[in-house]
Amino acid sequence: MAIPDYKLSAVLCGHSMDVRCVATSKEYCILSASRDRTAKLWHPEGVKDYRNVVTYKGHKNFVSCVCWLPPCEAFPDGLVITGSNDNTILGYNLQDATVQITLESHENAVCFVAPGRDSGILLSSSWDSTAKVWNINNPSSIPVTLKGHQAAVWAIVELNSGLYATASADKTIMLWNKDGSQVKALTGHTDCVRGLAVASPETFLSVSNDASIRLWTNKGECLNTYYGHTNYIYSISMNPSVDPSCFATSGEDGAVRVWSRGECLRAVPVPAQSVWAVQCLENGDIVTGSSDGIVRVFTADPARFADAATLAAYEEEVEKVQAASKQEIGGFKLTELPGPEVLLEPGKSDGQTKLVRRGTNVKCYSWSAAEHKWNEIGDVMGSNPASEGKIMYQGQEYDFVFSVDIKDGAPPIKLPFNKTQDPWVAAQAFIHQHDLPQVYLEQVANFIITNAKLDTTQTTPASNGFADPFTGESRYVPGSAPARAAPAADPFTGSNAYTTAAHSDAMANKLIPHDQYIRFDQANLKAIFDKLKEFNGKLGDGSVALSEAQLENIVKLGELNSTHSSETLALLKKILEWPKEILFPVLDVTRLAVRNKEINSALFDTTNGPAFIQYLLSFLTPDNIPANQMLAMRVLVNAFSALAGEMLVLAAHESILHALLCLTALSNNAQSFNAFSALAGEMLVLAAHESILHALLCLNALTTSLLLNLSVALAQQQDTSDLADCIVQQLNRTTDDEAYFRGLVALGTLLAESPNKLQIQAKLISNVQLNNRVKKDAAGQDTRKIAVCSREILRLL
Repeated sequence: MAIPDYKLSAVLCGHSMDVRCVATSKEYCILSASRDRTAKLWHPEGVKDYRNVVTYKGHKNFVSCVCWLPPCEAFPDGLVITGSNDNTILGYNLQDATVQITLESHENAVCFVAPGRDSGILLSSSWDSTAKVWNINNPSSIPVTLKGHQAAVWAIVELNSGLYATASADKTIMLWNKDGSQVKALTGHTDCVRGLAVASPETFLSVSNDASIRLWTNKGECLNTYYGHTNYIYSISMNPSVDPSCFATSGEDGAVRVWSRGECLRAVPVPAQSVWAVQCLENGDIVTGSSDGIVRVFTADPARFADAATLAAYEEEVEKVQAASKQEIGGFKLTELPGPEVLLEPGKSDGQTKLVRRGTNVKCYSWSAAEHKWNEIGDVMGSNPASEGKIMYQGQEYDFVFSVDIKDGAPPIKLPFNKTQDPWVAAQAFIHQHDLPQVYLEQVANFIITNAKLDTTQTTPASNGFADPFTGESRYVPGSAPARAAPAADPFTGSNAYTTAAHSDAMANKLIPHDQYIRFDQANLKAIFDKLKEFNGKLGDGSVALSEAQLENIVKLGELNSTHSSETLALLKKILEWPKEILFPVLDVTRLAVRNKEINSALFDTTNGPAFIQYLLSFLTPDNIPANQMLAMRVLVNAFSALAGEMLVLAAHESILHALLCLTALSNNAQSFNAFSALAGEMLVLAAHESILHALLCLNALTTSLLLNLSVALAQQQDTSDLADCIVQQLNRTTDDEAYFRGLVALGTLLAESPNKLQIQAKLISNVQLNNRVKKDAAGQDTRKIAVCSREILRLL
């Protein structure tokens, strides 16, 4: 068959944020759903143009999915169906956008909606780990719930055999009978399964974050696996107008791919990092929704190609995006580097290093034969051909920006470097800047030499004419000066952190952008042990109490460098099942334990970790006990202490942001305090390490701490609009200075480093309440760090 040559046909602008879903309705119209909380109907005008004729409003959060439900008995004109992060499904009149039905059975964000094969049947799936089957002819009836997945359910389809198939973030596909009973679990994908499509009367297709497509029989046998994408695949749509086996896919590699009989016929570039959704039209055209907020239509019919000027502008956009994606790290293209799955394989020799792609970032790992594990060295950032081989860091251009782990348990520190510099001088400047012990000089210099791939014959530490930039003498050598202890001041609360007005610029540079994860370390292990022992003695209903020695071993897991056995870790997991009324000391041990890399890896592994994340999220609801809310949030903050926890928190960040948006600050809710007054006295037992009762008044500070860590991790990602939205809302409702300050740092970090900072700028400028507050704080002198941070944000705007 002739390979179709798809080109741009139309560009549909109107959404102000990511377009997460596209679908079709009657009369060849296009439906789109966006994070701007709306859905839109686009009507074809002429041969290749579309016009936005209706906008559907009513959701209180992102609109994540949309579909057309054909006419049925109850709604003879059909319905436009939308699902949202506000946990609801709305059904609209197609023409005038009036809300006809509201469905509220899901307990978390609704991420997928689609019509069933029978009239009036609607399918939905959610982050609450379930899918549901609704009878719209009787909207008040109880939906059939498909419950069995361990993580978010991203899609559901009805197969020609009459079974339902669901795709989940737990890496499985499940088949279900119509009564909701489970038939079979299908395994094979190695990452989150994002989309499904019926391929034929006997088969269906699945797409996954593992960048693969699988063809299955309706009975669950995997017939084939197709590869072609280089990153996550988010969406799939059949295109039978080309041929019965033709389909299109889209994903995180900035392209739509057209397939037939398992072969990728064409890759159509899209000038956006994330192509969230793809939909094939009846005429063979392909529609996409992407992270730049634009709906695009592509066609293989020359009669519907866009005009020459539009095509030329589009090709220029594509070239710019592709040039940015060719960023090189240590001589390797970013897209050519392996993902974190390579760390599952042991190293071949002690000291072996690997560069690992993590989204748009790269981290360096070193194999420790003694510990039998990969240890993270730090971030590695390289040159961008689009900017003449340089990258920007704090307003200056560098060949590399490394992130160096100086001390176990402490966050890494950024180290910018140009190839024209002497690595030993750069290392000495780095040590001087951060007041580090002089004994680190050789370690830092060798790190630069290795990762910048410098000629070692030109970089020996012997005197060769280079002068120490601080004394004028030859460079320092290890041990030539007494070691100085690095200051322990917390940059947020330390008394020596940021002081006089004369250093405002230096203070701003240290504050924004922030590049280190924060962590909650303070604890009184004896007080925690006493509380665990007290609650352990009160267990009833046949629960088996632990011995005092077992409890002591569990508490020792909270020591930063603790040694532990698998039996003790299993006991910790067991007491995490205690009743929620007595759970808070267990959560407190857990938030300390996850600082340990080995414990972090065990709790947040790919097998049990997603369920553990959902367990923590279950406490972040307005009706939960404040102590559990506070400590679950601290566990999530401290999860960033190691790779496993960091990866899973980032994978679930949309669910976390949704929970934070829904969580009302209980410090302003007198009823919540009264409801738990009986526990207040018990909570004060832990006052020595940090009173949980006092923490209720600081819940906003915990929220902004978690948002700050997410900002550090995601600042350079293409899509941070949901994170920025959450930060803005949190800043508008907090009155606590420390919480407000951390929120400002988080927002400033996004403004300084986000590739889509224009969206964040527009959000801040348009938010009158926050905009006025930032301007007022920038002019004030009462709280120095807030004033400096506010001025820096205004400068970035």
